Amino acid sequence: MLKHTPWIKILGLTVALAFISACNEESQTSQVSGSSEASQVSETSLYDRIGGEKGARAITEDIWNNHSKNPIVNNRFSNSDPKYVKQKVYEIVVASTGGPVEYKGKSMTDAHITMNINDMEFNAVVDDVLKACEMNGVEKKERDEVLAILWSVKDQVVNAKMTTKHLSPL
Repeated sequence: MLKHTPWIKILGLTVALAFISACNEESQTSQVSGSSEASQVSETSLYDRIGGEKGARAITEDIWNNHSKNPIVNNRFSNSDPKYVKQKVYEIVVASTGGPVEYKGKSMTDAHITMNINDMEFNAVVDDVLKACEMNGVEKKERDEVLAILWSVKDQVVNAKMTTKHLSPL
């Protein structure tokens, strides 16, 4: 039996589930007329543009490593099974970027409702994901797409009633 806490599950799923909307966005990618290069790019899934299976696995590994080193979110992973979390993140990354995996997990809201994630934690996760993409040679255009996907699910992840006021010295 895999041991993981709700926070571990949420952070792993936060990173990965955020990519889910990429499937819908990818199918709506517009083509620039008159440019065969632009047409080729629009027909290529985000999954392929981030490096396919090899890229998705490397990005997933680096997301885990970045989160583990990030003092804002690393405590969320202290009781988790790294193999389990990384596998779930990988599956969702692949499925949501147009790869050959179908994700059948909880919705973003259902997965995060009891986690009480605040803005600072969400932003730390976003930073870790973008850093992992950059570490693996993902171009700025694709990183911007990833950012847009992550940002599109913020309201489903962050508890609007959570604040960081208690961290302020005032």
